[in-house]
Amino acid sequence: MRTEKNNKLIIISSPSGAGKTTLCKLLIKKMKNINLSISYTSRAKRLNEIHGKDYYFINKKKFNELKKKNFFIETAINFNNLYGSPFVNITQSKKQNQHVLFDIDWKGARKIRRNYKKNEIIDFFILPPSKSELKRRLKKRGSENNKEINLRLSYAIDEMKHYNEYKYVLINEKVQKTVNEIKKIIEYHQLIMAQKKILKLKLKKIINS
Repeated sequence: MRTEKNNKLIIISSPSGAGKTTLCKLLIKKMKNINLSISYTSRAKRLNEIHGKDYYFINKKKFNELKKKNFFIETAINFNNLYGSPFVNITQSKKQNQHVLFDIDWKGARKIRRNYKKNEIIDFFILPPSKSELKRRLKKRGSENNKEINLRLSYAIDEMKHYNEYKYVLINEKVQKTVNEIKKIIEYHQLIMAQKKILKLKLKKIINS
């Protein structure tokens, strides 16, 4: 009987503005056995962002050098900016017996699924309550002009079509409620894994007795 691995790759994806980054930050605070996989990006740092905490901000030349060295599990291009998740985040989390959390889009999620087994992944797709609410949230960020907001909204509508590639789909109406739902689902998977371990030990005892 093969039991599932303790350390999971937890993926949270959503269209831009639906709240995945906020959800990831709150989940890290609520669950001490999860490490956030900090991505590398070539985009400019926003005012409230910190290098090494939100992203590793590097130029395109450096990004492409790392990519050639097979440094990233997955890479993506969004709005002419490069994004990538490094392999080292998974290695470090496994050493610490921690889950690793990815704040990535559907394209990045696909690449991770190609590299890891289904039972190693718990993936979530986060939807906004409505298109109008999504637009309001994008405007609230204050980091883009109207042209950029409309472009992101158009891209977000296309992204939403990929929700059915994920095991869990949640509508983010209230952030605290959504993060608690994510936490419960992860804890459910942990409980199942613990039960499988106990069953394996008991079966071994019965068979060998």
